[in-house]
Amino acid sequence: MQYLPNILVIDDDPLVFEFIQGALENKAKLHYSDSGKNINSFLHRNTIDLIFVDLHLPGVSGHDIIKGVKNYDDSIQIVVISSSDEINDAIRAFRFGINDFLPKPLSEENLNQVFEKCLRQNQTLRTNRVLSDRVGKLETGLIVGESETVKDLLYQIEQLKGSGLDVLILGESGTGKELVAKTLHNQEGKKTRPYVTLNCSVIPRELMESVLFGHEKGSFTGAVKKQLGKFELANYGDIFLDEISTLSFDLQAKLLRVLQEREIEPVGLGQSKKLEFRVIAATNEELTQLVKENGFRMDLYYRLNKIILRIPPLRERKNDIAILVDHFFRKYAKNNPVKTITDRALEVMHDYSWPGNVRELENIVENLIFTTRSEVIDHNHILKCNMDESLGDLVSGSNKSIDEQDIDKDAFYFKMGKDLTLDQMVKNAEKHFIKQIIHDSATKQEVASKLAIDRKTLFRKMKLYNLS
Repeated sequence: MQYLPNILVIDDDPLVFEFIQGALENKAKLHYSDSGKNINSFLHRNTIDLIFVDLHLPGVSGHDIIKGVKNYDDSIQIVVISSSDEINDAIRAFRFGINDFLPKPLSEENLNQVFEKCLRQNQTLRTNRVLSDRVGKLETGLIVGESETVKDLLYQIEQLKGSGLDVLILGESGTGKELVAKTLHNQEGKKTRPYVTLNCSVIPRELMESVLFGHEKGSFTGAVKKQLGKFELANYGDIFLDEISTLSFDLQAKLLRVLQEREIEPVGLGQSKKLEFRVIAATNEELTQLVKENGFRMDLYYRLNKIILRIPPLRERKNDIAILVDHFFRKYAKNNPVKTITDRALEVMHDYSWPGNVRELENIVENLIFTTRSEVIDHNHILKCNMDESLGDLVSGSNKSIDEQDIDKDAFYFKMGKDLTLDQMVKNAEKHFIKQIIHDSATKQEVASKLAIDRKTLFRKMKLYNLS
């Protein structure tokens, strides 16, 4: 099927639109605006190849429209149509980046010539952009791996390009949820598109509403000036809400309304603001279980789960370990001697369960680069790293279960108490106690209940001890 370019005509005279529509019949899909107001909102919803715009419009300057379009996407072709005899008007418009200038009354022949020229320029820009995107993916791909699960994930991400649909990312801690969110944003290819991130688990509950939606000066004690919220900063772009499961119930209700109505109400403003954004939410929790336990709103869950991207843990994509190790070697070895790794060392890594996922692997590789004097990293270097669980089998040759290994390690830590400070002993005991509760529990909410602490404190301690 032949691609028909999308043309937008901005002129307060509908006869101009009718003339252009007749002159370009069957050559393009035409859209019409009599004012050009809310041009960014229109461009956000529609892919436009060429704009014909009058310089003298009621209530808005054609020059301002041109600047707005070029700031939004400088690849859009713009042709000025005007009855103005002022040469300065045309010169100013060309300085803003227009492609051509057609005086009124319009000529069908001139119109078609300009139309064909702009299409050729647009095709050249589109081809160059595709080539640039391909090179960019090869050079700066954020998600590294060649396993089938990673290929499936990348395919799903690519299918969402240009859709504007909200996305929910699910995955264990350390799997790379932030990288998936950034990849979703980057593939839109617009440098001016905002990208705002927020980790919901680190903001105090009493401040979260203000952080998300903003506040007016004097709206509460300490509000000494007006503050824009994360959603308003993300207008016409993406907002990444990490650890969304940690939001309080009342904020979940407000977020649901924001997602449904696409509007926010800053604290103290007393009225709503319409916005356009895409929400990319992420969590390492099993939301369906949280819903059953009344820890997460069912209506918000069903609003978020339309598009779900699941990130596989590293233990399910172990064929990618060698590729990831090479990637991290190159990442951290820029100012350090180049390292190589033996097959035996990779086997040790392959046999490990990686409870901390890719983040743990990256930390291990970074540690090896900076602490290993030898240019070759072998299995003995790996075994000296601070790695839990499965490496217990490799070090001792034992066939004990993971639970039995943990008991032995706990005993070991206490036997070595004479070499540790009291603070270190307490932290070791706390770490292994929390780890055991996590192992025996189905959800983080259950863990927090057993420990008699709130979820925020639990997440802070899990981060401190690198527990998942």
